Amino acid sequence: MDYERNLKYYKSNDKHFFVGIIILGIGVLILAIGELLGFRIFRGQTSVAMTIMGIGALIAYLPSSKRANETEIDNAVLRATDKYEEEVAENVNITLSRRIKPVLFGEFVYDGDDVLVRRGLSDRKYRSSKYVASALLFTKDGIYISQKTVSLIEDNTVETDMEFVFEYLDEVYAVQEERVFGEDKVKIAFFVIKENGEEKARIPVKFNAITDRVCDDVNNAIKEAKGLRK
Repeated sequence: MDYERNLKYYKSNDKHFFVGIIILGIGVLILAIGELLGFRIFRGQTSVAMTIMGIGALIAYLPSSKRANETEIDNAVLRATDKYEEEVAENVNITLSRRIKPVLFGEFVYDGDDVLVRRGLSDRKYRSSKYVASALLFTKDGIYISQKTVSLIEDNTVETDMEFVFEYLDEVYAVQEERVFGEDKVKIAFFVIKENGEEKARIPVKFNAITDRVCDDVNNAIKEAKGLRK
């Protein structure tokens, strides 16, 4: 992982891109006036227009070439976390449930003083400098969770684990919250585990059908363990 390029991505902005595009547009306009309309404003108009266009292109794209882009960030995350649930399953001594399959939750972390956040130029999606992958493995009695937190701007990976017994859990559910970045409000989601009326775990996730299915499966297992479901 190229931490230096990633750090430049998170610490930069896209002002140069928009400035460059404006300059490029001015050059295109001058060229069009001379070549298409035949209206000459000054001598060497075509050469000047081409020069302005080149300067605009350099301003727009040269700084971007020295930093990571959204695709590189996403690929770095994928390489660091792909099939993490399979890796965990191979390394822990537990008997997996046949009813609830292992699942990998993954999402960027947006809370913390050491976290940098940036909105992508191409897809307008927010990404942070820290990503957490959570492998949830299920036994007939409970949940084993292993988490890998990866920094995208420095060589720092932390792994932790936790276990829960279905019989002692109250419920699990997905919740969405808002975070404010600049003028934007962004929704982020968590998989929440409650035990004895208290929140015991809050796992960053993508709010989708997979998360809903896992919530349903785990809540059904909790009810069965407590003898509340026939």
